[in-house]
Amino acid sequence: MKTLHTLFLASLYCLATAFCLQARAQQASSFRLPDVPAVLATPEERAAYLSCHYWDHFDFSDVSLIDRPEVTEQAFVDFIGILPYTDRADTALETLLHRASVGKKMLRHFILLGDKYLYEPNSPMHNEELYILMLRALLANPALDETEKIRPRHRLETALKNRPGHTAADFGFVCRDGRRMQLNAVCAPYLILYFNDPDCDDCRRAKERLVTSQSLNRLMDSGSLALLSVCVGGKTAAWQQAAFPARWIDGYDEGRQLTRRQVYDLKAMPTLYLLDSRKRVILKDTSIDKIEECLRHSVR
Repeated sequence: MKTLHTLFLASLYCLATAFCLQARAQQASSFRLPDVPAVLATPEERAAYLSCHYWDHFDFSDVSLIDRPEVTEQAFVDFIGILPYTDRADTALETLLHRASVGKKMLRHFILLGDKYLYEPNSPMHNEELYILMLRALLANPALDETEKIRPRHRLETALKNRPGHTAADFGFVCRDGRRMQLNAVCAPYLILYFNDPDCDDCRRAKERLVTSQSLNRLMDSGSLALLSVCVGGKTAAWQQAAFPARWIDGYDEGRQLTRRQVYDLKAMPTLYLLDSRKRVILKDTSIDKIEECLRHSVR
């Protein structure tokens, strides 16, 4: 009887241990959000608290979480989805990178995630303003040495050029008829800058969208909108053979000064900007859909 009792207790102990291990495994396999205090009633207050305390329960010392994209990468995606709704985004990003600095491997992983989602032009979450905040946080992070700060410093310098609300940098180009013009000489209430390479598939698709856009064509017909197409590769064979609408201003960058001097951030083709009559940037590195939407609400 004593033996049976001992075996029964041992079985209970093993069962309880198994349940504990299973509970720990389930906890490790999910991301735990912080509890937002009930006294924070407004959406702005709750978003600010959540963004700054988002990583409170994440174990940055556990490098195995790097290989768990369903936990770490998904948590990062959800985190940056919150940041546009709070004025504490800078503090939230500084907090994340400070905590990730517990180890270089973990810190590098979050830097790569920031590059992937905030910097890459094809990312659906591309957000240069948030990326600027992240770059500034990296440059202030003592865990990185000066060599490791070279790339974020260069990217920050590039990102700060031609930002929304700022005047776009002037540049020269050569028109198809040989005339030399400057950006600042183009007069229109609104101007689309279409930096492209006619040999690029994405550029051809963008060109077709621009050509067939009824709303944009109506605005060009009325004189409310101009479109400047610039081949950034210079006077290439593809540009010489290409045909563009007569209503467009069509030219090429002689000497490839735009890319050589990095006047604009042209990391992907095509790159689109929307400017106002004073050449201030309204939309930077944007899409045709966003240009159409913006002009729909701006032009009456």
